[in-house]
Amino acid sequence: MTSKQTLRTRAGDIVIDARKVAFLPESKTLLVADMHFEKGSYLRRFGRSMLPAFDTHDTIERLWAVAQEYKPREIIALGDSFHDIDASARLSPKSAERLNAFKEEMCEITWILGNHDPDIPDAVSGSREDHVQQNKFLLTHHPYEEPRQFNICGHYHPKAKISSRAGSVTAPCFAISESRLIMPSFGTYTGGLFVSDPAFAKAMPDLTKVAMVYETQLFFVAAGGL
Repeated sequence: MTSKQTLRTRAGDIVIDARKVAFLPESKTLLVADMHFEKGSYLRRFGRSMLPAFDTHDTIERLWAVAQEYKPREIIALGDSFHDIDASARLSPKSAERLNAFKEEMCEITWILGNHDPDIPDAVSGSREDHVQQNKFLLTHHPYEEPRQFNICGHYHPKAKISSRAGSVTAPCFAISESRLIMPSFGTYTGGLFVSDPAFAKAMPDLTKVAMVYETQLFFVAAGGL
């Protein structure tokens, strides 16, 4: 087991990290998916949960800590960074200021638009894009088929379960194939979809393996072992 692992792909190297981020060494780009800022305040507002609405702060600070280590030239968020279209009304000025500090103090930040956040709050700086192409990497929110490129995306919040006589373990994971990497969700209050679910299998029929995130470590499991 390891906290980081380099994947050799047809588009170049990808470093995957047990903190549920990925890093492209050639372009010094840090990737993060599905942060779902303000999910806690959304659930509280609509009476669905008594969870404290500290998830945005926690998610931002975890990303800040990772970025300080990698020192990227750019952070690209792969969609669903905000939980809903009205998140801007609930985002605190302090959280907006902290998000803007990435661009002001560290690096560029790009927001790929997702189905939860077809727009990004005006108070937050950074470019807004439908997708980003970096050399042979195609960065999107939803999976996208492009035979000449390697797709890195989010959306599905992949998780996996392995079982043995001693019990079972369920954990978020990176889903990996020859042509695609689906990132685990980074948000504090985000759930997951099992890679064995028919909806996930339809999106990634060529799944070869997963890298499960357990505590601070990664461990790999072949698709046939799930």
